[in-house]
Amino acid sequence: MTRLKSFLLAAVLLSSLGAAYAAPAQQPVQQLNRPQQNAALYAAAPQPLTLEQCGQCHPKHFKDIKQTGGKHQFDCRECHSIFHAYNPRKNNYAAIMPSCNLCHTLVHGEKHSQCLNCHQNPHAAQKPPAINLVVNLCSDCHANQQTQLNAFPSKHTQLSCDNCHHTEHGLIPSCAECHQPHFEAQAFTECKACHDVHQPLAINLAEDVELETCAACHSDIFAKWQKTPSKHGQVSCAACHQVHKQIPQCQDCHATPASHSKNLLAKFPRCLDCHLDVHDLPTKN
Repeated sequence: MTRLKSFLLAAVLLSSLGAAYAAPAQQPVQQLNRPQQNAALYAAAPQPLTLEQCGQCHPKHFKDIKQTGGKHQFDCRECHSIFHAYNPRKNNYAAIMPSCNLCHTLVHGEKHSQCLNCHQNPHAAQKPPAINLVVNLCSDCHANQQTQLNAFPSKHTQLSCDNCHHTEHGLIPSCAECHQPHFEAQAFTECKACHDVHQPLAINLAEDVELETCAACHSDIFAKWQKTPSKHGQVSCAACHQVHKQIPQCQDCHATPASHSKNLLAKFPRCLDCHLDVHDLPTKN
């Protein structure tokens, strides 16, 4: 009897376990909420995009063209005849982008035809970024400046253009980035009054040049000139030395003195034989 009870109990347990692990009953298939066909949605022909609509999805490009697009301020589709066709699997970005030579002549020659190496953002045509270029590539467009650098050798001739014109195309740097002023209070905006940056050693002195500029290198002469009682002390250095290092002739300003006889002039043909120092001329007491 005891064995029979044990057997019946085991049978009940196995039956319960089987019921617990049995496959659930199959649920009815749920019907998908399929959209209804509506051919009327495609009855009208779509209107072309407006520039404002282009800008809604491409706000940065729109802003770049608006602010610094220059001559690129025209309808986007003049360049982008194919758009919204990029496929990452095909990697066809280059194929759908317009080529610069559709409008532009390749001014740097075929070997430099990759315009985007420098003009990295065609939507900001007036503001190319830093110009890390091959030395003298700039001369393709700026031939006059290159001619000056070669014709008047200086330390500027030994530099690449982007040493000075860094950060962006068209940048005019301050001379203070490399040079010290002639005197402490001098403004660097005055440098170009005497120096052409592409031929800096060909110095043409402006008539209104601050005379402390001359004194920075010619301190001994400047000191004598300041103290002289002669009329030369009232004349600016630039009045005589219009070009740096130019030694003018006395006759440029002075006529032959009537008090000088022919014999005297023949014996002393040079004014400085008697008038020894033009910066401190003797005067009558």
